[in-house]
Amino acid sequence: MSAQPSTAYYAHCDSAIGPLLVVGDAGRLMAIRLHVEAADLGRAIEDVHHELRGRYVLERDDERMAPVVEQVVAYVSGTRTTFDVALDLSHMTPFQQRVLLETARIPRGETATYAEIARRAGRPGAFRAVGNTMRINPIPIVIPCHRVVASDGIGGYGGRIETKRQLLALEGVTRF
Repeated sequence: MSAQPSTAYYAHCDSAIGPLLVVGDAGRLMAIRLHVEAADLGRAIEDVHHELRGRYVLERDDERMAPVVEQVVAYVSGTRTTFDVALDLSHMTPFQQRVLLETARIPRGETATYAEIARRAGRPGAFRAVGNTMRINPIPIVIPCHRVVASDGIGGYGGRIETKRQLLALEGVTRF
């Protein structure tokens, strides 16, 4: 007999970097999706449901998600510099969790290379695996994967390279 899925909540909102889907439950942030237009909302919700391994039924509740949404929107507009929200990475592998937690430690206004994060996560040769983890980071912005750059330049970004540049500029990073 399988366990009944819990409920997680989502909000869809506008921000300075485009429309966002924000997902969480019981005070924990589980996912942020960048550039989710209203027409694509259903597909984005299905993708998050799949990434959370079907453990949650997702329901829209803008009021319940408002405290987290307000923090994210304020951050990308430049009026907030930190977050006060618990993160849920339980659906990620232990290595991915270590990588994301190391990424979360990169100070605002600074960057680190994929190789540096691999070393900090205890697997110095795993810079490609770090890049893959950055690509699937479930909580961009709050876990600042935009601060992770290639040794020879800006590198990629799942949320669009222009958004990475915008977030880095917002944080005062002009060279990488």
